[in-house]
Amino acid sequence: MKADKKWVELGWRHSLWNMVRLYAALRGKNKTQKWESELRKERSVSLDDNHVLNISPGVVDIFFEYIKERELLFNSAFNLLRSEEEALEYCHRNDFEVSKTTTENKDHHQSSKSMVSAVTLIAENICETKEIESNTNPQARCAWNLDQKLHVTARNLDGAIPALVNPRIIWEIKEYWGKTKGGSKMSDALYECNLVGLELREFEERIKRKIYHVVFVDGKTQWGFRKSDLKRFIDIMNQGLVDYLIIGKEVETEWGKTLELIL
Repeated sequence: MKADKKWVELGWRHSLWNMVRLYAALRGKNKTQKWESELRKERSVSLDDNHVLNISPGVVDIFFEYIKERELLFNSAFNLLRSEEEALEYCHRNDFEVSKTTTENKDHHQSSKSMVSAVTLIAENICETKEIESNTNPQARCAWNLDQKLHVTARNLDGAIPALVNPRIIWEIKEYWGKTKGGSKMSDALYECNLVGLELREFEERIKRKIYHVVFVDGKTQWGFRKSDLKRFIDIMNQGLVDYLIIGKEVETEWGKTLELIL
């Protein structure tokens, strides 16, 4: 999944994205409807009983256009998510070896790393045919030192091409296959990707070069309980903090083509 050009061209600093962040923090249908009604009529939103934000008409108009399109994108994205069985079946069909995320509590679901396996092996195969190096299991931060400007990622990522030093492409994988209702780890996943993307865009502005940030998301059951977080992933994609958001089944059909295109 790739953002519509019109949203990216607004720029990642545009006020729309802060409006969307305010909107995403609302809880409850009644509160959301009241907020939308106030915004349409008054061109303002109440933060509390004593504080009101006046919003420019242009931002209000584009906000309502955006959330309408975002809902359509969310429906498409949710339909792309797979069950763990579907993800494993794809790996087995392609002879991709799959490891597990093990925990000390044996009663806890031992999730497979099926998305990790697919992303890794597809990337390694394409890089091998192009005689390009890759690091698909980083054990350290990515770092760039370009034009005498240094940038280091806030955390270890899940892959980099061609290497951890001065990569052209980096990626993060957020697959969750547990049988529970997800949890704060899924909000944390969003914040992590947001931070990496934000810092990367700021660095790009300083060096005037493009670095691709790809995020993979999968796990229909758990993301089904965290739909608001999945919508926020769509937001940071449209904001331009993520270049490609590859969801579920798209790893089977789009990841290889996307990588070929970039390389």
